[in-house]
Amino acid sequence: MKKIALILVGLIISVGSFAQGKYGETPEDSITCIESLIYKDYLKSEPALALKLWRVAYKTCPQSQKSLYINGVKMYDALAKKSKDPKVKQTYIDTMLSIFDQRIEMFGQKGMVLGMKGQKMLSNGQDKELIFNTLNEGVELTGNKTQSGTLVATMFAIINLEKAGKKTKEDVVGMFEKTLAICNLNKDKVKGGARYVKAADKIQSVTSPYLDCAVLVPLADKNFEANKENVDWLRTTMALLQKNKCYETDEGALIYGKVAESFFALEPSATGAAGIATIQLGKKDYTAAAEWFEKAVEMAENDDEKAEYTLSVAKAHSYKKSYSSARTYALKAAALKSGWGEPYILIGDCYAQSYSTCDDGELGRYGVYWVAVDKYVKAKAIDGSVASTANKKIASISSRYPATKDVFFYGKKSGDSYTVGCWINESTTIKTK
Repeated sequence: MKKIALILVGLIISVGSFAQGKYGETPEDSITCIESLIYKDYLKSEPALALKLWRVAYKTCPQSQKSLYINGVKMYDALAKKSKDPKVKQTYIDTMLSIFDQRIEMFGQKGMVLGMKGQKMLSNGQDKELIFNTLNEGVELTGNKTQSGTLVATMFAIINLEKAGKKTKEDVVGMFEKTLAICNLNKDKVKGGARYVKAADKIQSVTSPYLDCAVLVPLADKNFEANKENVDWLRTTMALLQKNKCYETDEGALIYGKVAESFFALEPSATGAAGIATIQLGKKDYTAAAEWFEKAVEMAENDDEKAEYTLSVAKAHSYKKSYSSARTYALKAAALKSGWGEPYILIGDCYAQSYSTCDDGELGRYGVYWVAVDKYVKAKAIDGSVASTANKKIASISSRYPATKDVFFYGKKSGDSYTVGCWINESTTIKTK
């Protein structure tokens, strides 16, 4: 009460300055307004009293403080979440949304406030078209300054409309490009940049079902000339093309190559080097591919990345049948990433593919299968994620094992130790059908 009394004394002294101002149209309104604005003191301790006082201030002096609208939204949002009566709940939601409208009328910032309103509409299951129109208008008004949350909400809203048959996949992809571009423009800001980074990740995640190669390749081709010096666009486009393996078609490989080369020229990185290496794989220039993957290894920022790119070097060597080099790099990859079975799958494949070159006219032609299976067994033992692949390969190769009589001819039996020569030079045990 002392606080209110002191405020009233101040009002009496300067009543003229309050009259017809933001605190009300009359001196009496100003007194009522100031008395009611103490609602903020009760937001946590007495929310019912806070709401009662807030309503008076909202009616009496709607231009007094922007926080009047911020807190009003919070209070009615909380009431809506607690209410179990659908009709009462909707009344609270409608009131909350009307607060956004009056805030625009009193304080402007229409684009930003529409974005916030649209987010609340989305989370409260309002009409899909109205939600999108509200958010989209907010984006149109604020442009490159659109808040990160509004960008994400807009993507969800347009996808909801596409699912309802009211927007096309092309509409979704167009909005994806637009919202992602805004995120990229803001991601390096000292204040708030991290929010745009997270928003970009969310936007890519929610849009990913629409971003297949049939969409991505012509989209990248259409936008390349305008963005060939836009490092953010190049980085994102290359990652999407790579993720979907769009380089496996002639059209995809062509645009992927352009994007990867432009990206590497602007921002030399492991990702860019790996992109160029992938193009060389498509051209069957395995030597060049291995060299570019090695550059990617050198530029990688952590051991997991180094391991992935090192295994890619190994695969490039295996494609040109340089199996010894492939094994060397596969083992390096395995050493960089513990509990990883894929390098051993590759080594097993290299062994199995050496059937003809390691055929010594005796058991050598079978020995490559035995050591190959040893690697597949090791792969699934250390990495359950490759178990299915390993089991299929084991089943296929074990069908090629020799019969008991075939190894008996050489004075051997199943379970005996055997050293595979050739380039492999590895010990194993004899296995028969």
